Amino acid sequence: MKSYQNGTRSTDGSPGPNYWQNSSDYKIQVNVNPENKLVSGTESIKYFNNSPDTLHRIVFRLYQNLNKANAARDFQLDSNSITEGDVIEKFAVNNNEINLDTSKQIRIIGTNFFLKLNEPLFPHSNINFSINWHFTIPQGNNPRMGVYDSTSFLIGYWFPQVSVYDDIDGWDTYDYTGIQEFYNDFSNFDVSITVPNTFAVWATGVLQNPEEVLQSEYLNKYNEAHKSDNVVHIVDADDLKNGNIFNSNKKENVWHYKADQVTDFVFAMSDHYLWDAVGLTVDKTTGRRTYIAAAYNESSKDFYGVDLIARKSIDYYSNVLPGVPFPYPSLTVFNGGGGMEFPMMVNDGSFDGNYATVHVTSHEISHEYFPFYMGTNERKYAWMDEGMATFIPFDLQSELAPGYDPRARNAEAFSKFAGEETEMPMIIPSVLLKYQSYRVASYIRPGLAYDFLRNAIGKEKFDKAFREYIKQWHGKHPIPYDFFNVFNKSSGEDLNWFWQPWFFNKGYPDLGIKSAKNNGNDVTIVVQKIGTLPVPVDLKITSVNGKVTEILKNASVWQKGENSVTINKKLSSPAAKIDLGNNQIPDVNEKDNIYYIK
Repeated sequence: MKSYQNGTRSTDGSPGPNYWQNSSDYKIQVNVNPENKLVSGTESIKYFNNSPDTLHRIVFRLYQNLNKANAARDFQLDSNSITEGDVIEKFAVNNNEINLDTSKQIRIIGTNFFLKLNEPLFPHSNINFSINWHFTIPQGNNPRMGVYDSTSFLIGYWFPQVSVYDDIDGWDTYDYTGIQEFYNDFSNFDVSITVPNTFAVWATGVLQNPEEVLQSEYLNKYNEAHKSDNVVHIVDADDLKNGNIFNSNKKENVWHYKADQVTDFVFAMSDHYLWDAVGLTVDKTTGRRTYIAAAYNESSKDFYGVDLIARKSIDYYSNVLPGVPFPYPSLTVFNGGGGMEFPMMVNDGSFDGNYATVHVTSHEISHEYFPFYMGTNERKYAWMDEGMATFIPFDLQSELAPGYDPRARNAEAFSKFAGEETEMPMIIPSVLLKYQSYRVASYIRPGLAYDFLRNAIGKEKFDKAFREYIKQWHGKHPIPYDFFNVFNKSSGEDLNWFWQPWFFNKGYPDLGIKSAKNNGNDVTIVVQKIGTLPVPVDLKITSVNGKVTEILKNASVWQKGENSVTINKKLSSPAAKIDLGNNQIPDVNEKDNIYYIK
């Protein structure tokens, strides 16, 4: 691979001595008109070419073009979601304006905006862009962002953004068609959001001017929440009825947010949402705290506890798994639709049943590590972040939602689809996968794989390698081989026996009992690996006297490539029945999982 030859990556999984990545500084002024749903903005971008390459073109992303009538999409949108897309009003390079009607420098294809430079951008230099643009907020069933009632919006995938130029592919020119999500550079954002004076705005980053937009009573509660370990109701139902929450000296307020070294920026707004917040010390060594907020509709009953679910999630991630202090100063859970993550923001719908609220909230918050802190390429390898966000909260979700078993949920889903013609290996780029093929390869299969690997090599060894991976690659762009190689080196094991079948091969999980026989009170059981994926072995032996003995072996029993494993056990009386498997272990054929000894 050229990255090894060029010294940008190393075969031990660490960033190479010549590793580089590009970045941008964004300064954006945006105005939102709630009546006509118009978002209009001006932005200046300073783009830094830190690569050794001379760039002759720059690629921008116009995500809102997904909503144009003739756009290529992975799913249908209803008529309310169809808009004009991103409308570029003005574009200038180093203060030289380009004629958008006649210039041959610009080509727009789908959600990609290609700019041919008149003068090349040399290595270790920078260039400035200024852009005026607007779009209409899509309504209806738009994915990940949009209109949630007449005056509540989440604005994501919203500003012209420089694409990623990296050491693997050069420019990322994959079209955004709806399913695949993030791959962005780490950049700095300075964003001013102008809205009517009855609206609150929640966003990525830290609010720079709370004293300018909040009346003193609410400013005091906002400041208190940062220091408090108990929930502060910044805006409750009575406050909404009484009004006078925000600065009313002008018809509009400007909410000013800043965020450094993040991969995206999003904001949400409403004039009738409740607002709760609480703080948490995420780094006990330094005392660093994170401000955690929930903004939600009064009718969303499940959201009244979301702030505490978020707080417990962040505490778990900081101290248990991955055991890395939460990297950001704030996190807001916004009551929008579905479940979607952004840097320091979560977009959650309302759900019936505590388990669903717990699942979605904890899942989306874990994304703050993957892909935001770790900068993975979700367009190509969604399992590097969606799989992690499936696996990391397993124990947390079971704790916060008693009776809910996320492992069993994933095992059942995988058992139904594994081995199907359209089930694809995870290493296949995610942009080539659709529908259930994408879902299984990105969420279900990797979530189980990470969990089985952790049990196979031991939690202590896994967690050490996991933290080493995060230590080496946070704020960078790791690829699968970086992940595999870091784990191999840190664990001191050649884990290719696991990586190959789970991540590179088509295959399926299937164990069966080949034979079982008694020799007095000793039983000998042969379990056969019929499928190709190494999974744990769970045996429940029922003796003649009715006593049940359980034997659980992790997936390492298949480490040497064996097709069967023999298990001997001394019992209190002869074995009568053998049951293989449990609901947390996927198995495409359970007909050979029960064996009676006659």
